[in-house]
This record gives sequence, structure tokens and C-alpha cells, in this order.
Amino acid sequence: MEMSARFLLKAIAAALFACVVLTVSPLTAAQAAPPHLAVLEGTLLSTSADCPMVRVHDKDQPLTAYTTQLYHTLQDKRLANREVRLEGVMKSDGTFQVERLYTVKDGRLYRVRYFCKVCNIVALEPGNCVCCQQPTELQEIPVTGDAN
Repeated sequence: MEMSARFLLKAIAAALFACVVLTVSPLTAAQAAPPHLAVLEGTLLSTSADCPMVRVHDKDQPLTAYTTQLYHTLQDKRLANREVRLEGVMKSDGTFQVERLYTVKDGRLYRVRYFCKVCNIVALEPGNCVCCQQPTELQEIPVTGDAN
């Protein structure tokens, strides 16, 4: 199989995986976090270090993430200084391991995704499109009471 055909198959597989993952609805605004998850609401900070932080009541909380894609999203400079709701688990090393990330605007929750308008492909993390290699766009999708 030639190199461009392999690349195309990988891009299609990545797009299909993203579609499957994104069809699983995040929490609706009316639902609470699952009982095993704690909630932090505050300002996502842009730091020069690799460790993302959230400021909650004038205290900076170091963050880790459940997946590398979510960790890269927490490091996205476009989300710096944004109000966020983080759901996760406090770890024994003092970090908060994020399992779910929402941005907050006017009291409403939004889920974050990355999208390539050229290829119509959703990505799981910031960066270039797997197909055309153009930068993906940060999008915030309102979380509604429906099962979306």
C-alpha cells in the first residue's frame, strides 16, 4: 500500500474514532457529577511550566488529566484565563486529576472540542488536523438538557 493511502486510512480511522467518542453525551447541565468525581470551578491559568493550573478562591491547584488528549486541552493557551468547571479526583500527590472539562459562560456549561472546517473533522485535542495539517479551531458546544 502506498504511503498516501496509509495516511488517508489513518486519517479516516481517527475521524471515525472521534465521531464515536463525541456521540457519547457529556453530563447535561441538569445532572450532577458522578459521585466519585469532585468538582472544581475557577479560572484556568496559563503557566510557563508544563503543569496546568486552575485558580479556585485565590489558591492555585495543579492539574493532571485522565487522558493525554485532555491534558493537552488543559494546556491550550486559547483557554487561558477562562472560567472552567473541572470534574475529577484529588490525587495523593496534591494534584487534581481532571476527567471532564467544561468552560463556563454566563453560568452555562460548554464542552470543548477541536474542529477542522476544511476537512470537517473533529479532533480530540489541540493541534493540526490529521488530514490537511491545518490548525484546528477551538469550539465550545453548549451542554443542554437533551441527550445530544
